[in-house]
Amino acid sequence: MLNKEKRYDFYKRLLPIHKPDRRNKALTPAPDEWEFPDGAVIRLPADADKVIRTAALDFIDYLLVSMNLSARLTFDQTTPADVVVSLSQDLGEANGYMGYRITADNGLTIEGFDNVGVAQGFYSLEDRMNVRRAPFLKIGTVARRSRFRSRSVHSPFGMFEYNEECFAWMAHLGYNSIGLWLKDSGTSLRGDTVNVQLLCERAEKYGIRVGACLFQPHDRHPDDPGSQEYYDELYGKFFADCPKLSSISLVGEANQFQSRDPKVGESPRTKNYHENIPTGKTTPGWWPCKDYPAWVEMIQRAIHKANPNAHVHFSTYNWGYAPEEDRLALIAALPDGVNVGPTWDMFEQFETDGVCEDVVDYSLSFTGPGKYFVSEAEAATRRGLTIGVNAQTAGRTWDFGVVPYEPMPYAWIARYEALAAASEKWNITGITESIHYGFWPSIISALEKEAFFTNGQPLKEYLSQLIAAEYGAENVAIVDEAFKQWSEAIYHLIPTNEDQYGSFRTGPSYPLWLTDINTLPDFGRVPMNNNPMHPGIYYTYYKENVSGRNSLPSVRRPVEIAHIRKMTELLQQGVAALESIQNRNEELERLLLLGRYLVHCSVTAIHAKTFFALKAKLSATETREEAAALLDEIEAVMRAERQNAEDAIEVAEQDSRLGWEPSMEYVGDATCLRWKLRQLDYELEETLPVYRKANTLGTPEYEKYASAKTVIFH
Repeated sequence: MLNKEKRYDFYKRLLPIHKPDRRNKALTPAPDEWEFPDGAVIRLPADADKVIRTAALDFIDYLLVSMNLSARLTFDQTTPADVVVSLSQDLGEANGYMGYRITADNGLTIEGFDNVGVAQGFYSLEDRMNVRRAPFLKIGTVARRSRFRSRSVHSPFGMFEYNEECFAWMAHLGYNSIGLWLKDSGTSLRGDTVNVQLLCERAEKYGIRVGACLFQPHDRHPDDPGSQEYYDELYGKFFADCPKLSSISLVGEANQFQSRDPKVGESPRTKNYHENIPTGKTTPGWWPCKDYPAWVEMIQRAIHKANPNAHVHFSTYNWGYAPEEDRLALIAALPDGVNVGPTWDMFEQFETDGVCEDVVDYSLSFTGPGKYFVSEAEAATRRGLTIGVNAQTAGRTWDFGVVPYEPMPYAWIARYEALAAASEKWNITGITESIHYGFWPSIISALEKEAFFTNGQPLKEYLSQLIAAEYGAENVAIVDEAFKQWSEAIYHLIPTNEDQYGSFRTGPSYPLWLTDINTLPDFGRVPMNNNPMHPGIYYTYYKENVSGRNSLPSVRRPVEIAHIRKMTELLQQGVAALESIQNRNEELERLLLLGRYLVHCSVTAIHAKTFFALKAKLSATETREEAAALLDEIEAVMRAERQNAEDAIEVAEQDSRLGWEPSMEYVGDATCLRWKLRQLDYELEETLPVYRKANTLGTPEYEKYASAKTVIFH
């Protein structure tokens, strides 16, 4: 068992980039291996820029901290060196962005196609030594390049917190872009002050680009007089203030474009009512409007006046439910040079156990690609446009909201291999790997990096090496078995609005309200009720979604509960496997805690759905006897969930990352779980007796509940 942690203690685990004492000094080099010498001289190009210098200094720190070796740098091209670093545009199959070639023989050479290629060469050496657990490298040549020009993530420290360690982790894991959500050039969506230009300068030395999405009403139509001047001013000032911004993302829901397409209404959504009756039209942010191309082109012109090299990324995320004809017509009309951003898995419809479901939001339960993505990828490729797929591949999807990553490596491998194949088929140049969920350095991110560079080794073989390095060679079989159980488990999760924006978003702190209270207290330093990410980022009161694309909730709910039960069973089997290991290192203890927390999340989801169904039955029952039996069932569910939440406290107390999410921050840690216990106690001790009292009025049983207090339902 690990020691208890305070809130945000997990930050401390993110500060060291290199794990101390990885070297197993009992190992010796094989005949076909080159041993990195102590006191090695590393010769950099005389004109090495800050990206190369940063990576080289990082590598020297790695050698010292992780492999107990010293090394020094030289720029003198006449000095004999053990490691020679150079730039070359002639690397064969490694030619291309982030390309590198490493040759080990009597010495070591690192050749980079560009400065970030050299950096990735250094980071690759770290990866290889980590799994070898020694400073030994196979004699021969390794040549690799990134499959994608852009791999964009948000920070693991918090949605708007980008520090040196964040950039260092990103560079090590192959991520090379961040996307800021801004109100203007100096203010984040949440209202924090952001020095974007300084952020660009700091990111630049790690080879990381900074893009942005401008959360402002774009309320000038292209046909309006002076509209070009309006967008020149809006984006001209933006890029004048932040000249090193590399790109802008245009997203329907963020930009609230005032379209004149006859199929849509007004922005925001609240305007699409007449005398409180919906007009039946959606806001332009959720429809592939015919005038989007003119709007995009106008913004593109405005941006290129300020920065000719900046890219425009146009997300099609919001209208996947629209007819294919309308979606593809929009892509065909987009201006040259725009990067199109469909999602990888969303909007996919499927049938399971006789009910129709769909992937509401990003989910690891569906490998992909989805039909929506394929249709738009083909259309963009025909049009000659590049694609930046929204794939949520940095270890997180919408399946679990408050965990650092989803430990289902075999499911991730299937997803990564499908994306690698797609990159060969269509003109995919970038991936949005995470948005506000961020990333977490883990065995999953290591697998992802291997998959997203060319000439990688088979991922399942690499997984075994990673398990041995992180959890002990003697534990490979057991940990692998746990990973297999958990990977199978995720395929039983059915992604629904009710769960992805409910109990799976907040974890076991999710409340069960017998009354109709629907708010949560402010749990942390980010006030929930004043935070733009709240309350829409999750439901605090279970509610059903009727979309017309899936079966009625009452029909599909029993199927969903059955699958979550199966998922829980498989998660528990993985937990039991890890518990059988007697001497667990810290990494294994944290993996076990993560598995246990996932079980608690799943149990809460079962209870939330069951509880809602019982309440619905209670509202429709017509006999006291049926009502009494239902109240007994409701009480049993509440007490079972209380025990689940209480058991989760010990788990959350040992890992401060559990129960935290980068935009909402703490909504599922021990503090929140103790609130959940108080919430359930109130419902059990105050509200439930009133229900029983009302059900026994006029009967001999009434005296048992006569003292129940009057409860004012909100």
